[in-house]
Amino acid sequence: MEHGILTDRAGTAAAYAAGADYVEPTVLGNLLVQDADGAWQEAPLTDAWQPAPSFAVICPADLGLSDPAADQDRIAEHLRRVMAAAARRARPGATVVLGSGASRRTPAGVDPAAARAQLARSVRRARDLAAEHGLEAILEPLHQGETDQINSIAEAVEFLEEHELSSMRVVADLFHIMLEDESLEVVREHAGWVAHAHIADSGRRPPGQGDWPLRAFLASLREGGYRGAVSIECIWADLASEAAPALAAVREADGIPSARPSAGTAGTAAGASIDPATGARTAAITSNGGWCWFQDERGLVDPATGTLLLGAVASTGGADGDSRGGDVDLHVVDLDRLGEQGAAATIVLHAGLESDDHDNPALWRRADGRWLAVYSRHKSDDLTRWRLSEVDDPTRWGPEHSFDWTGLFETEQQAAALGGARGVTYQNVHRLDGVLHCFVRAINDDPCYLISHDDGETWQFGGRLLTREKIGYVNGYARYASGTHLGTEDRIDLIITEHHPRDHGTSIWHGYLADGRLHRADGTAVGPLGRGLTDPTPRAEDLTLVLGNGSTWDGAVMTHAWTTDLRRFAEGTLVALMTARADDTLGTATSRHETDPIDHRFFRAVLAPGQSQWQVHELATAGPQLFPHEEDYTGLASVDPEDPDALWISTSVDPRTGAALAHHEIFHGITADGGGSWTWTPVTEDSTVDNVRPIAVPVDSGREVLAWYRGTLRSSQNYDAEVVVQVRTR
Repeated sequence: MEHGILTDRAGTAAAYAAGADYVEPTVLGNLLVQDADGAWQEAPLTDAWQPAPSFAVICPADLGLSDPAADQDRIAEHLRRVMAAAARRARPGATVVLGSGASRRTPAGVDPAAARAQLARSVRRARDLAAEHGLEAILEPLHQGETDQINSIAEAVEFLEEHELSSMRVVADLFHIMLEDESLEVVREHAGWVAHAHIADSGRRPPGQGDWPLRAFLASLREGGYRGAVSIECIWADLASEAAPALAAVREADGIPSARPSAGTAGTAAGASIDPATGARTAAITSNGGWCWFQDERGLVDPATGTLLLGAVASTGGADGDSRGGDVDLHVVDLDRLGEQGAAATIVLHAGLESDDHDNPALWRRADGRWLAVYSRHKSDDLTRWRLSEVDDPTRWGPEHSFDWTGLFETEQQAAALGGARGVTYQNVHRLDGVLHCFVRAINDDPCYLISHDDGETWQFGGRLLTREKIGYVNGYARYASGTHLGTEDRIDLIITEHHPRDHGTSIWHGYLADGRLHRADGTAVGPLGRGLTDPTPRAEDLTLVLGNGSTWDGAVMTHAWTTDLRRFAEGTLVALMTARADDTLGTATSRHETDPIDHRFFRAVLAPGQSQWQVHELATAGPQLFPHEEDYTGLASVDPEDPDALWISTSVDPRTGAALAHHEIFHGITADGGGSWTWTPVTEDSTVDNVRPIAVPVDSGREVLAWYRGTLRSSQNYDAEVVVQVRTR
């Protein structure tokens, strides 16, 4: 559960300094500013805004949301600008609060029923425009002093049902609830409709300075099933001095101790544990770090020196988060001295870029001994960034460079029509026929790629790979693999979904790039590479099916599949790891606050050289979702890059016995019969925090190197975790 502060740009730094988990930006005057003619235009991007879970104050008083005579084109254009500006600074699935009471008042002389119908049309338009940008528009009840329309939670629900908008949700704001004297029992009964909450104390003072029932309000929401964030929206006398005690008051009222336990200690951890049976050496290398799983390589080893390079992103919610939050870090580790003082060094590639694990860098070792790191923000700008190290020295790096994807479009209108300027994310670096490729989710939120003919010194647009009409948040989630770590570069393979699994019943598909074409598994060419902005582009379904949505395994129906890992081996064997929901009843109608456990399963698929059909086996139970708001996040798994019959999984269900575990633990698995059965060995046991997202690092030097992070995860942007490395001789 996160607790933030609703404020403008001026209050952002003080809010984070006070310990806010996030800032909820006010749109007018901050994300949108008025030009000399009074028109609202998007403000330039700035690092002042970290990715936010919600946005407020979106409409000027004269917009006329309830006025049948208002300029409908003006309303549509304003809402479109709001959503575009918010999306560039938003967490995935962020909410946009439709409050703005003055803009929805019934105009003088207008029939109330006509005004209500017009407001419904405006709300529907906001909903649809928000969805186009991967956002969720939500309706805020406001007290009668601000508007005559939608004054209570009960009335908001009635309004949404009356106008066939029941897919939308509402805001629970204690200030308006108290002024309308709405019962907290009503709040509890309607908590399933609540997508976001605002809180203040009596007189709209900061929490802790009055006598309003903060604890009872939050208890009503939580008992009704709400697990989302709570923003302080109040009148500050001095935000800098009042914010910290206000946050403490809210957290205490929400049942969270005022002193947050840390998963690790500040700085780089020292001291290693050694397993006497295996000789495995394990140590934490940093007290604050995490990563997503759609970038590769996230870790590499220089076999000549035994040096590990491992990327991670520090969180504002972790150790030293006030100073380190949002840092894109590169941890350089002497594996022979793992755990000793000074064996691990942290190089900050970009300080304070964004507190989001999706910003993790992809790494590449150049032929001249220099290292390349490529990274981006998480859909909050359109820049692919990169830096190059000095020769054979990964602790010294040159300046940051960037490729601006918006430069591909001649006009803003062309960008909008083709799905550009929506932000980019995920970088994956592989080489094909001597040309370095960097795969990025970019135009239309589709897989695209940059190419470099000088080993990452400079980059240019290479083409669009696949596309699909947008459904929900984004399009396909891809994992890529090549043989470059084995010295081969004849093809690049990928597995991909159609969309995000919360928005679509996703399957997983496979294809490969070779000889200037995209192919199915059987070698059939789907079409040429190098597709331009307007060229027709294949869909995921044009490739080879690996794991189908709705397929049955041991009597259970698997749906909402997601890509987890993909590796290619020297003889050409491909091994893919995937997850899926088992016997799911939610489909795409999840509330984004799912606390009931969803049964996820791991799958392993193998494509042997010369074969066209993948051999798929259910691997293990992955356990329930990590977060209530990400229904398909699991602890993940990683293929051993040196052994196709070995892997690691993170799960809260013991694969040996099926028993539930108190926390996610890491298990090593080996198969001797092609995946039909597995021998499992625990890597972690009896942990007090979760161990998640293992990375098996390519080494080629007789070592086995595994990295993961352990701690408390609240979201992709807020986690308190330390990064752990284990090394042993094969």
